[in-house]
Amino acid sequence: MKPVGTEGFISLEEIIVSEEFLHSHPSDDKTKEVMDYVVRTGNLDEPITINKDTNVLTNGYRRYLAAKMVGMNVVPINYEQ
Repeated sequence: MKPVGTEGFISLEEIIVSEEFLHSHPSDDKTKEVMDYVVRTGNLDEPITINKDTNVLTNGYRRYLAAKMVGMNVVPINYEQ
């Protein structure tokens, strides 16, 4: 099942995370909620947003972290508008 708005799928390793995201600290509680959802359903609730030309993450850092923590190899993405 793919989340609404999915434009494709990409290997998690291909997503480039900017320093801005790497230095942010998402809420542990909300990250756990996303992780629990992924464990329960096997899917992300929304696609991760990336820049189409560079694969740089622009939105969905919490979903990226949750996917990484549960060992997802491929994630749904949409492209930055």
